[in-house]
Amino acid sequence: MLVDEIIAGNARRRPDAIGWRFGERVLTWREIDERVNRAANALLGLGLVRGDRVALLSENSHQLAELYFAIPRAGLVVVPINPLSVRREIEFILHDVGARAVLVSKSFVDKLQPVDDLPAVVEHVLGIEADGRLPETVEHRLAAAPATPPGIRTTQDAVRAIKYTSGTTGTPKGCISTQHQFLINIINYLVQMPFTEGDRCLLCLPMTAGVGIAMLTAYSYLGLETEILPRFNAAQVLDTIERRRITRFFAVPTLLVALADEQAARPRDLASLRLIGYGGQAAAASLILRVMDTLGCGLYQVFGASEAGGFISYLTPEDHERLRDGNQSRIDSLGRRIVPCGREVQAFHLRIVDALRNDVANGEVGELAVSGDSNMSGYWNRPEQSAEVLADGWLYTGDLAVRDDDGLIYIVDRKRDMIVSGGLNVYSAEVEATLTEHPAIAEIAVIGVADPYWGERVQAYVVLREGEAVSEEALLAFAAERLAAYKRPKRFIVVAALPKTSSGKLRKVELRDMR
Repeated sequence: MLVDEIIAGNARRRPDAIGWRFGERVLTWREIDERVNRAANALLGLGLVRGDRVALLSENSHQLAELYFAIPRAGLVVVPINPLSVRREIEFILHDVGARAVLVSKSFVDKLQPVDDLPAVVEHVLGIEADGRLPETVEHRLAAAPATPPGIRTTQDAVRAIKYTSGTTGTPKGCISTQHQFLINIINYLVQMPFTEGDRCLLCLPMTAGVGIAMLTAYSYLGLETEILPRFNAAQVLDTIERRRITRFFAVPTLLVALADEQAARPRDLASLRLIGYGGQAAAASLILRVMDTLGCGLYQVFGASEAGGFISYLTPEDHERLRDGNQSRIDSLGRRIVPCGREVQAFHLRIVDALRNDVANGEVGELAVSGDSNMSGYWNRPEQSAEVLADGWLYTGDLAVRDDDGLIYIVDRKRDMIVSGGLNVYSAEVEATLTEHPAIAEIAVIGVADPYWGERVQAYVVLREGEAVSEEALLAFAAERLAAYKRPKRFIVVAALPKTSSGKLRKVELRDMR
C-alpha cells in the first residue's frame, strides 16, 4: 500500500462521506481524491520528475493536507519546513535538500521575499492559495490540471518525505522516511489505540511538525471525518469540540496547560470528548491529573522521534486511570515526578544502554535505542552522522531513559540537556516536572549555565499564570523544599513566553541566548 492510496480507497468506498472540514469548506472523499489528482498533475506540469523534492511552508489548511497526498502521488518527495523558521533556516534546508519547488501559504510569503535570492536550486515558488505577491499559485494550476490519476508508478521503498529535525540540538538534519516506514508506524498506532466508527477527529497541531500529518493520515486511513484548524488556539479548540462534537485529538503537554486553563475560565460542553493523545516531552504528573479532571476524558501518551519514524511506546488510558486513582508509586519510587512515556509495544524492540551500548539494569539511566521497521533510512547527505545513530539495526536516539520493573519507561532528558553540576548529573525534565507543581507557574524550562565553581549551574525560566505574581525568593524556597541542593535552580527568570517550535516543543537553544 502507498500513502496516496488511502485517499483513493476512501473515494471508492465512501465517495460522498465527509472527509475533511476546514472553516466553511466541507470536502467529501471524492472531492479530496479529485483535488489530489489535480494537484499531482499540476506539480508534474512544472517539469518536476520522480524523486524531486518539494518543500512546504504553510499553516494548516485543506490545501496543505491535499498536497501531502498529492506530492507522493506524483512520485515526488515532501520536505516540510517549520513555519517558525527564519529566512536563514529556510535557505539552509532548501539548499541542503536540493528542493526544486517551494509551496507556501499566504501567511508566510514574506519569509521567502525576495524570491530571487533563494538558493539557486529552487526553480518554482508557488502560493498554495491565491495571493497577489506571487505570480503563480497551486490553486490556479490545480483548476486547469486533469482530475485523473497521473499514472506515476512508485514502490513502498520510495522516499516519501525528508523531515528536518527541529534544530533544538544543532544544525537541522533531514530524516529520510520511505512510504513503508511511514505507513507501518501509522498502522501500528491504529492497532495500539483503537478507534470507533463514530469518532470525529480534530487536527490542531501543524502538519509540517510531523505528528500533525501522522494524525491526519491515521484518521484518513479509517475514513473518519476530521476538522482541520489552521493553528492551535485553546479557545478555538474547545469551541470546535463543543460545536462539532469532537471525540478525540492530539496535543503536546504545553498545549494541554492552555486547554485546562481555558476550560477552567470558560467551561464548554465537552461530553463528546473521550480521548486525548499527547507526547513530545516529559509531562508532570500534576499536570496530567489536572487535565483529566478539567477536561473530563481519557488520556494516552506516546513517545517517538523523527528518526524513529513516529511513535514507539504507549502509555494507555488504563495506565492514566491508575494515576487518577492515586497509584503513583512507580513514579515516586524512581524519584521522578514525571509520567512514564509508556511501554515497549509490538513491532518495536526498545533497549536502554550505557556509553558502550550495553544494556543497563532496570532503574538505571541510559540511552534509549530502538529497533523497528519505521526507523529512518538515515540523514539526507550525512553518512557519518547517520552511522553515529544507526548501527546493526538499532537507532540510538540520544534520549536518556530509565525502565522500571513493570516495563514502564521514563524519558528523563536529552543527552545535551543533561546538566552536570559539581560532578553530579541533573536531569532537567525532573526539575521542570517538580517545579511545575507551584501554583503560580504555568510553564517552566531549565538549562545549565556555565559556572566557574560548579562547572554548570541550574537556571530556570518561568511563565507565570495570568494574574499571578511571585518573588524569586519564594520560588527558591519552593525548590529547596522539593529538590536536592545540586538540582535546585540558582536563579529564576520570569519571561512572558518560552520559545517553542510550531508543534509546541521548547527550543532551549534560544533560552541560552536569553541569559
